[in-house]
Amino acid sequence: WYRHCGFIPYTQDVDVGLFAEEYNENIRKSFLGNPIVYLWGALGLVNDSLEFRLFTGHYTFDLFWSYRENDHRWCGYQVNRVKYKHVSRFLPLLPKLCSCDLFGYRFSIPCSPVDYLNNEYGYDLWKNPLEKNYKWINIKYQSTWNDISWMYATRLYTSEGKLRQDKYAINLITKHFNYSLKRIPSYLNVLPNEPITLPPVFIGET
Repeated sequence: WYRHCGFIPYTQDVDVGLFAEEYNENIRKSFLGNPIVYLWGALGLVNDSLEFRLFTGHYTFDLFWSYRENDHRWCGYQVNRVKYKHVSRFLPLLPKLCSCDLFGYRFSIPCSPVDYLNNEYGYDLWKNPLEKNYKWINIKYQSTWNDISWMYATRLYTSEGKLRQDKYAINLITKHFNYSLKRIPSYLNVLPNEPITLPPVFIGET
């Protein structure tokens, strides 16, 4: 908005963020089966790289949960939905926020938007954005999901709020999984706080 004085014309998604320490399970429940914007994908664990993919039927909203670490915050981003635990985006802590009017709505923004944009995109690179093949400058490899945690780190939902157990959901997980997987059990409809270490009993079934 700072650059275009309006919505970015060539994108169909919106990125928003919340503090991870303010996570509440009621937030997830409120989006499950929501008739206006529903949760179709939950990626990551509550305490690691959590991201909600929300969908209206036409547009996608990516809700990133940011984690505080020393003098910065970071949020997760699973590359191509493979089992990488994430490439982390580093966001500097801001001592204070200012407010602005955008289309009649008041928003909190960095008091120095240019400094923030230079940190996010690179010096002056935000002035001429790439519409395709954009690469973030402030991300780095963090770690890789182990096989068991990978199952819990990728959950898909129907527009009615039910855990998807169809072929598409199974293929998405098993594509980067070292075990055969014939079904997705209902107990995967959780958001665990810690990485999972014990394998579910159905692994290895033929």
